[in-house]
Amino acid sequence: MPAVYTTLDLAPAVLPDGEGALPGAFARPRPRPEDVDLVVDGRPLLHRLDEAEGVDTVSPLAGDLPPALRAEHLRGLLDPDAAAGPEAPLAGGRRVVYSCPDCADLGCGAVTAVVEHDGEDVVWRDFAWQTGPTADLAREGYPGIGPYRFHRATYRTVLRRLGAERRVGSLTAAHG
Repeated sequence: MPAVYTTLDLAPAVLPDGEGALPGAFARPRPRPEDVDLVVDGRPLLHRLDEAEGVDTVSPLAGDLPPALRAEHLRGLLDPDAAAGPEAPLAGGRRVVYSCPDCADLGCGAVTAVVEHDGEDVVWRDFAWQTGPTADLAREGYPGIGPYRFHRATYRTVLRRLGAERRVGSLTAAHG
């Protein structure tokens, strides 16, 4: 049976209200113009994580700024087999997908997933909110999120496009 692929694309980051701002006591800044989200099967990944059923963990959207896709993490997502240097995986083959927009310190919290090659595919699975060297899926996992199977060539094209747009300007400016 042929593999069922997940689509992957990019879009300007917005909060679940569709605009990026929440009223009253929950007010927080709108995402910055350079903030980009991954769109998985037509829906922003951050929104999927925020609405995961049965999750008793911190929403990735709970901070003052939405988590960021950072260049060093992008390189690790592009090369899940890298074993050393800044692209090296966390314990268990995990990769940072989103991190603190200010410092990228794992102690601030990050959304991580196991990222692995499977033949001509790249698979993301076992998403978690991670604040230390290992992820506790029972406590901090996102049940029902993933696994996502991407065709490797399409996956690499989208992530490379993200890297190129980061070098020449924001996704908003490029699409606006």
